[in-house]
Amino acid sequence: MTLTRRTFVSATAGGAALLAAGCGDDEEKPRGGTSGGDLDVVNYALTLEFLEEDFYEAVVSSGVLSGREAELAEKILDNESEHVLALSSVAKDLGKPVGRPATDFDSVLSGGRDRVIRVAADLEGTGAGAYLAEAAKITSDEILASALAIHTVEARHASILNLLAGRSPVPDGAFATPIERGEVQRRIERFLV
Repeated sequence: MTLTRRTFVSATAGGAALLAAGCGDDEEKPRGGTSGGDLDVVNYALTLEFLEEDFYEAVVSSGVLSGREAELAEKILDNESEHVLALSSVAKDLGKPVGRPATDFDSVLSGGRDRVIRVAADLEGTGAGAYLAEAAKITSDEILASALAIHTVEARHASILNLLAGRSPVPDGAFATPIERGEVQRRIERFLV
């Protein structure tokens, strides 16, 4: 099935409800500006989702987690794979999807269960913050609704993983903190080959 921008909303968690409630037409309204437009934001998100998908594929295939934690990693992998599929389709509709980056998580996997859980929580928190930072740059109401739907899933992943890592699953404040691209790059560059 080919996803369009409109069906992208349906393919993301909660997106269909947001579309039904708030979108009556395809008119795009200006919001914050960005030099690369919606394609740039979608490809940025796609790069992060590729990274997360690769991470969970490595975790699941390594067997470093067991029991309920292994099941959780498989469920999160399924979510990340759906995000990749949806974002790839939208990027194709908007122009051209970014390529998948080469990744390496051997140093994480060799650190055992505790390191894997900590890094997973950090990656999910970084992803949630990255979506939040990019939201104002999105001009399409449909893409914004879908990005926010993915943001909430990333935040829920971070919450359960923080709990498993022995951290508080509840944020320190009432408002989430956006994470700008430079900081995101600093956090993920060690996993890029």
